[in-house]
This record gives sequence, structure tokens and C-alpha cells, in this order.
Amino acid sequence: MVRRLFPVLAVMGCADAFPGPAAGRADAGDVLVDGGAMGQDAGTHDSGVDAGLVDGGDAGGGTTDAGGRDDAGAADAGSPPDAGLVTVTFTPSSAALPNPERGWYVWASGDFGASIDTGALTTAYGTGVRLAYTVVDLSAFRSASLSTPFLDALSNRFGTLRSLGMKAVVRFAYDYSAAGNDAPAMQIVAHLQQLTPLLAANEDTIAVFQAGFIGAWGEWHSSKNSNSYGYMTNPGVTELQADANRLLVRNAVLAAVPASIPIAFRYPGDLIKWWPQATQQSRAGLHNDCWLAGPTDTGTYSSQAQRTYVAALSANATFGGETCDADTPLRTSCADVRAEGAQYHLSYLNRQFFAGFITAWTNGGCLDEVTRQMGYRLQLDEVSHVASAPAGSTVRVTVKLRNVGWAKLFSARPLVVRLTQGNQALVASSTTLLSSLPAQANGSSTLVIDVAIPANATRGTYDVSLAAPDVFPRTMTDARFAIRFANADAGAQAWSPPAARFATGTALVIE
Repeated sequence: MVRRLFPVLAVMGCADAFPGPAAGRADAGDVLVDGGAMGQDAGTHDSGVDAGLVDGGDAGGGTTDAGGRDDAGAADAGSPPDAGLVTVTFTPSSAALPNPERGWYVWASGDFGASIDTGALTTAYGTGVRLAYTVVDLSAFRSASLSTPFLDALSNRFGTLRSLGMKAVVRFAYDYSAAGNDAPAMQIVAHLQQLTPLLAANEDTIAVFQAGFIGAWGEWHSSKNSNSYGYMTNPGVTELQADANRLLVRNAVLAAVPASIPIAFRYPGDLIKWWPQATQQSRAGLHNDCWLAGPTDTGTYSSQAQRTYVAALSANATFGGETCDADTPLRTSCADVRAEGAQYHLSYLNRQFFAGFITAWTNGGCLDEVTRQMGYRLQLDEVSHVASAPAGSTVRVTVKLRNVGWAKLFSARPLVVRLTQGNQALVASSTTLLSSLPAQANGSSTLVIDVAIPANATRGTYDVSLAAPDVFPRTMTDARFAIRFANADAGAQAWSPPAARFATGTALVIE
């Protein structure tokens, strides 16, 4: 069995051009005092934990990291002795906060290769949706190269999506139906090679790349070109031949998609063949398009071992998709989604299908919880730094925080500290990436940011704030693509939407 035998409800497209919602812009032009990881390639989603991160529970005291820095103290960072230490804690928030690269998605149009429904996306953005499903119909190119006008128009639509403050869940398909009229493997490889520059140019607008291309709905089954084996196998195709064709496509996908973008394949059986151990890599995950439907999620899993593998894999690799009603019993209860959302580290989900799940979660009182828990949810716990420091010194800011969401953050964002006095700003970023924080954390992790104070810095009192902007040049100063921390405003501690940063309520005097 496979997934449903009909397409997902599509929102049909209209015009391509739209100014989008007013873009909140983070401050541009600030000097990055300590470059850290700010401009680093976002694609190093390896399974290792950065050396600068200490997962120290709530105590967080005195652990020395691999770089020889005492994360609990500031003495070795160059801060003057006996300057006094300022330490504050923060209040968690239970609000369902919209954040980039996670949560609900809606359709961008019936065919993103032909149109984009800016009206529907603008409405969805207003309700907190930050992801758009961009399925691209390649049926006109089964035996031909992708045309330059097609590629140019597609790139422009990614630009329109960016202007709307959203990122894409991308899938290419030759046949978005049950028929599976795809293209030969070598044609798919050639198309991926053509798409490589386009994907690189628009990597800031892509949250997840679903492997697509093969078979019915681009879901890697029912291929009419010998690219799949099993359900609706093309006559005469051997498993060996289908495996070889899929491997060609897999390698082409890995080569074409920028390393900053998580890749999702449809079936755990393929992932296990390629990477038998769930910890072997963290770039390729799973998209499950019949989540919570029947004993096997409508053919997604062939064994409990595959479920165990995906649960382990998804601790570090992407997992998302949509629910469906193709097989029963449907696991629609709040207990079901709580358990399996956490078990499989759910990062994103279709808001438009299947409606029965949305109704059940609404009636059960957990829809807001699902909205809140999908993907990452970064919660600040504590910040500490010296109260004063002379110009020309280095100040260490120590931040305790945790990811309480169901899944990891997959973009390579550092934590950014900003010291502000009027129009003067000193900005530094952590060398440890926020993507190294484990999901569903019960205790704090510690990140340290060393801020070099220039010798000619203006003397006076600087307010301290924290931020997690995007890492790409076109979006890093756009507040809509910054991460909002899951913390409540409390007195001087407050989130600034236009600036996309959280005021800690603390100050540092530069003498």
C-alpha cells in the first residue's frame, strides 16, 4: 500500500508579483566585532556537537569546553577582574510563536512552476504560517531539457516568495497523480544539473527540499521509468535496476541541493539501504505524506525496525510531511500527535490536508500545542556578563538556553549579542551554532560570546540584547526571517519585532 490515490487540495495561483507584507528590517550596517559563525556556510549539518556548547542541565557551572574556555566564568575572556557579574533569568512563554523554517505549510499554488498565489500566501502569513509548499510540474520536460524561460520564471517566483516573508518546502514532479509517468533516471540527473545554479541562488528561500522527481506525486513509487520497485512496479524491472536508478537520482539531488538545505526522501527503506545506521549522517531525512494513517502509515513503514530507525534519524535530520486518510485506523487523538510528534521530531506539516486531523486536534484542545511544538523552539534561560569593562578589552557574555521544540533547528544560525548605546552598536556572534542544541531539552545548554570592545569605543552604558537572524545576505537583516525566542516580556526584558531581538534588561558600562 502507498499513500492516498488523489492529490492534496491545491490553492490555485494568480499573479506572480506582489509587494508582500511590510518587511520588518533588523538594523543593517552594524560592524560584526567577532565574526564567529555569522557568515559561515549553513550546510554543515553534521551529527557532531560544536565544542563551544555545554549541555550542563540547569546547573551550568564551571564546565570547560574543548577549546579550553571556562563557560561559566569570564576571566579567561579578557574581562577585567572584579568588575562584578550581572546575571538575570528569563520567563518562558507558552505562546504559539511563528518562526521561519518550521511549523505549518500551505500550498503556494497548484503549480509553482507556472504561478504563485500571493493573496493566499499573504493571508496564511497573517495567521502565522511561514512555509509554502512549492510543487513544480515538470511534465513538459520528460524528454527535453528545462528551458531558460522556465528556469528564469521559477527563480523569480522564489524571489516573490522571499518578498512575502516565507520559505519553501520544495518538490519537483513529472506527474502529480497516481499514474507515475516520470522521466528516465538520466533525464532526472540532467534536470538536477540544470537546477543547481537556481537552487544555489535561492537557498535562502528554501527550508526543505523533498527529493521528488520519481514516480507518482514525486514520491518514489509507481515509476513508469524503472525508478521504483514493489508497488505498481513497471513490468520487467528488477529490484537491482530500480535501486541503481534511485541511487543515481539520490546522488544528483545531494550534488544539486546546497548543503545548507535539509533533504527529505520518502521511504525509510531507501535511507536504510544507503545509510544502515541512523547516526551515519544528518543531511537526509524523511517526509511522511501519510503520517498517522493506519498501522504502516499507508505503506511508509514495512517494519517496526524502520520506525525505530526514523525515530533515531529524525533526532538530527528533517522529518515532516502531511497526514492523510488513505488507510485506517487514523490516529487522530491529541495523545497520538503528542506522542508521535515528539517521537519522530516533527518539524513541519501540511495545514490543508487532511482536515479531519485538524478538526480532531481542535476539538481535543491541542491544536495550539501542535502549532507551538513543531520544529525548534528556543527558550532563553539566563544571561550573565560583567557590569563594566574598559575600552580595548574583551567581554564574555554567557547565555543559557534550550530548545524545547520537537525538532532541531536545521539552519546554521549563531546566537548574536548586541551592545547598544544610541546609534552605537557592538555586535558579536557565538562560534557554536544554535543547530547544535538538542531538541526536547529538559535542561539548559551554555553558549558563550566574546565581544571585543574597540579601544576607541564610545564610553557609556550599553544595553544588551540577543538575536538569531538568518545567515544569508538577502535575509539576515530582514526581521521576518529571524527567530523569535520563546520568552515572555517582563519589565525591561522584551522582544522588539522591528529589530528582531530580545532585550535582556541588562546593561554593560564601557569605561
